[in-house]
Amino acid sequence: MNRILFAIFMFALTSSCTIPQPFDFQMERLFTITVNGAIEHPGTLTMDPYPTIADVLKRVNVLPEADLSSINLLTILHHKDVLNIPFKKSIPCISINTASIEELISLNGVGEKTAQSIIDYRISVGLFQNIDDLLNVKGIGIKTLAKFKERLCL
Repeated sequence: MNRILFAIFMFALTSSCTIPQPFDFQMERLFTITVNGAIEHPGTLTMDPYPTIADVLKRVNVLPEADLSSINLLTILHHKDVLNIPFKKSIPCISINTASIEELISLNGVGEKTAQSIIDYRISVGLFQNIDDLLNVKGIGIKTLAKFKERLCL
């Protein structure tokens, strides 16, 4: 009986058992992150494991046209992730000196009557010299102008 127990004991000692090891993040290989969009040189970066978007942005030249307002800089990236840096959405300005009635109606707070008043003012007084001259148009006050002022140009 002792020989059987001894044999089992020796077998257990000499057999190759694998004991699961805890995952070691430090042993993880380098990550590749592809960066596109509003950066100077789109392409692939090699980064330490689990970089944040802020870490990636430190390694690229972000263009002035980039819109980072909707990006969480603390987001953790993974191997082979693709990060797209969006461009600012440019809304074409509407010229108050040349806009049609349809273009003026597209402005927030401007109806057909107000749009026609803008055109009538242009015809009778002349071209607007600055955006605030719209306050001279009947039906446009400070609050109304504030609704669409950013979309205007001369």
